[in-house]
Amino acid sequence: MSFENSFDDEKSGIINPTSYGNVSFVSGIKGNAYQGATDAYVKYEDVATQVSDLQSMTVSTWINTTQHTGGAQALYMLPKTSGFWGNNFMLIEGTSTDMMTLKVHFQKNVTPSIPYAEQWLVNDGTNALADMYGNQWKHITWTYNADTSKYHIYVDGTDVTPAAIINRYTNDPDSGGTPLGALSFADVQNFVLGGYQQFLGSPWSAPDSWMLPYTGAMDEFRIYNVALSQNDINALYQLERQGR
Repeated sequence: MSFENSFDDEKSGIINPTSYGNVSFVSGIKGNAYQGATDAYVKYEDVATQVSDLQSMTVSTWINTTQHTGGAQALYMLPKTSGFWGNNFMLIEGTSTDMMTLKVHFQKNVTPSIPYAEQWLVNDGTNALADMYGNQWKHITWTYNADTSKYHIYVDGTDVTPAAIINRYTNDPDSGGTPLGALSFADVQNFVLGGYQQFLGSPWSAPDSWMLPYTGAMDEFRIYNVALSQNDINALYQLERQGR
């Protein structure tokens, strides 16, 4: 999604968008960008299998935002009708410091279920992200590789992944953990840009008070069905920052 006065996904992986609240468009890193607000999000009615059946993946986007407190702002969410946390999301947690706490969540839904079906990937504490706020565009990319069961997150093309969260497992690694392998999403319904599935009403419960829309700007939102290499991610960063 390049947000050239439209919320359309150019690859038709997620389609039929409807915006809510005071969503607008502003100047972005490349053309125009999505501008969120305290009541703003976009609901996509339909999700193609190229998104709902992802096993490896990369999510890449530019953000321009300010520090907030009192809750967590969701950049996007792939909902799950049978689960509170959805299938996949990325959010910015409010903080009293100038360091950004960033959380990524994805799932492996299989039968029989596994202990670590819910995967949480967090940059916080000493691994929180510096120099992310203010009037500046920052490029964020995360990847998961089903072949290696490894997760990585990059800012402006640089790997900032805490060592403790790179390797992903189906169960406790202290008990002989098995590599996670392919992701598996379940009960996918809709896609939300700038918010949570709970904003959409039934079948979800009402949003908790800490669930906040993303109030910053966002540009060049991309989802890939592979884990991009660091060289590819750095090339994407370099090209887009030049408006290419």
